[in-house]
Amino acid sequence: VKKVAASCVWLASKLEENPRKARQVIIVFHRMECRRENFPMEHLDLYSKKYVDLKMELSRTERHILKEMGFICHVEHPHKFISNYLATLETPELRQEAWNLANDSLRTTLCVRFKSEVVACGVVYAAARRFQVPLPENPPWWKAFDGEKSGIDEVCRVLAHLYSLPKAQYIPVCK
Repeated sequence: VKKVAASCVWLASKLEENPRKARQVIIVFHRMECRRENFPMEHLDLYSKKYVDLKMELSRTERHILKEMGFICHVEHPHKFISNYLATLETPELRQEAWNLANDSLRTTLCVRFKSEVVACGVVYAAARRFQVPLPENPPWWKAFDGEKSGIDEVCRVLAHLYSLPKAQYIPVCK
């Protein structure tokens, strides 16, 4: 699990706007392991066999992850669709709420379960319900945006569940 977690963080950093070197990821995960296991905090020598093995394992695990994902790593965020949808629906007053919901949707698995267009439709629909703004029903507005009603309902259900969870608590990791 630790190897996969480190490789996922390394791969994710490459895919988004903040790439990290393998060395940085390895050092952070090594320090986390030392803290978790109550080992003395030791410096990881970049020329040691342990570091070389960790780096090799990081690369190997990344290749396995990429292979399992079919080398499809691009995730389109729903944010880029929201402004266009709201402008088309002539409901700019929902922009901030829909944007907030889209941000919160990233705390769930919605971005990998549905197309970004469906998530964007879901957050627009949820924002419209919250502010009681009517959306066109005839023809259904979501069809113009490549959305499907079942997906929109699921996005709303997942977000409602997210908001029903207790507020996150800070857990100090330093001793």
